[in-house]
Amino acid sequence: MRTYFVCPAPPCPNGKLHLGHVGGVYLLADIFVRFQRMAGHRAHFITGADEHGTYTLVKARKLGQGVSEVAQKHIDEILRCLRALHITPDVFVRTSSELHKENALAIFRELQEAGYVEVRKGVQLYCEHCDEFVADSLATGNCPACNSATDSNLCENCGLAVRHDTLRNARHTTCGHKLELRSIEQAVFDTPRLTQALDTAIGQSAWSAPIRDKARAWLASDMHGLPMSRHFSHGVELLEPEPLFGQTLLTWFEGLWCFDTGIREQCANDFRDAKSTMHDPSTRLMFFMGQDNRFYYTIGVTGVLLARGYPIPTNHSVQDFYKLEGEKFSTSRDHALWVDEVAREVDPNVIRYALARIARPFGRDENEFDVDGLITAASHLQVFEDALRQYASNARTLDSRRLRSRLRILAQRYADAIEDLRFWDALDFVDRYFETADFARDNSGMWNAMEISLFLSLLNPVVPELALRYGRHFFGAAWQPSFGKLAAKASLPPKIDFPGLNAAVPPHFIAAYNERFRIRQAKQNSGR
Repeated sequence: MRTYFVCPAPPCPNGKLHLGHVGGVYLLADIFVRFQRMAGHRAHFITGADEHGTYTLVKARKLGQGVSEVAQKHIDEILRCLRALHITPDVFVRTSSELHKENALAIFRELQEAGYVEVRKGVQLYCEHCDEFVADSLATGNCPACNSATDSNLCENCGLAVRHDTLRNARHTTCGHKLELRSIEQAVFDTPRLTQALDTAIGQSAWSAPIRDKARAWLASDMHGLPMSRHFSHGVELLEPEPLFGQTLLTWFEGLWCFDTGIREQCANDFRDAKSTMHDPSTRLMFFMGQDNRFYYTIGVTGVLLARGYPIPTNHSVQDFYKLEGEKFSTSRDHALWVDEVAREVDPNVIRYALARIARPFGRDENEFDVDGLITAASHLQVFEDALRQYASNARTLDSRRLRSRLRILAQRYADAIEDLRFWDALDFVDRYFETADFARDNSGMWNAMEISLFLSLLNPVVPELALRYGRHFFGAAWQPSFGKLAAKASLPPKIDFPGLNAAVPPHFIAAYNERFRIRQAKQNSGR
């Protein structure tokens, strides 16, 4: 039995989650966790809320409300959106909690004692008009690498970690005035000291080639120490060493460390020692994120784990930004579909299936969502459900044959695909299993319980409600999806006496979608 800690990047509580947020990160993490549990392993879904980023502060200033009040409101919305698609984290860490603050400071001290933290001269952007240092989304300008609009954080277009002294045309988000650079002393993570060990560990990892190569390319060409602290009023405050007194840890370190806090909480709940569990060769640490988090997870988080003596992450699932009608989901441009609102109109199983279908390898920029794909997903699930109902109705005799080898092979390829984080391939193998089993066209009346049980198990990680509903109808309330012991009920299946999933996408939803994202856009384009 292996132990998996599956840790999606913590969302910033400055708004609800849209389909792009969930599809590329939290849904895929949920699918992976369900799969590992089905395979007989311990799997824990750990995430949280990154409350110390500047995005929440900017939102609070716009609303004229307190930061804590705004954070609480949006955390409630985030959890509601996750639950709407049957996603429930085992541990949800709030970075404002005392438990997390204590753990973040303990990690910082551990790095200090190991010699990986230095106090160096640096610079930070400053607004003379507002008399405040600024960071992250409080400063906007242009990326020094690709010239795209960005903030002083990470460029969403090219993924560059933007240093304050390189941001072009820097202005304050709050007042719009030009920003200047001021000298400060700050904590710096000594990445250069880790270069050789980090490069070797990443080179030997199971990370996908594009992710591995980008991390190693940075180590080879642009490697430098990473700032760990700054002047900012919200966050985990440093009390030592004296030059850093009153500064707060950068959220790209402290905020992402919520996975460590969450692992400690989960281990305490299970009466296990977190340190020994993390060192156990049977433990796997997996991170799920959008492309904007890639740099700090593959370099910052990975480097800190190595510096503390822990194994590096087993793998990273990185997704390109999901697109809606050819353009990136965007809250600021109102170019988004909110998870909880869509789930009130469309069956969550359909949404989960549609979003998982469009996940593609990082770097292809092919994660395209539209209402046509949602309709296709609904039709696809309807075919599966119709076949299950027909199979139950037509069953006349028991098929005592063992599971056919072709189906076993397809199931193994499905499992390999999910292990490798190739969710799109896994769903293709489900289709091939369905076709090979001939469920939709089998009129022989033969009932093979093992084939049905395995098919429902393959469906379970993506559409758990559908799988459990039929599995427990066919095989009893104790049925659980499994790759090990498959149900083989020694009697004919009972007649189905419950309604099917309401899989169809409502016409009024389609009409509203077309008006908002197609007709309106066409009118705007024609008026240019």
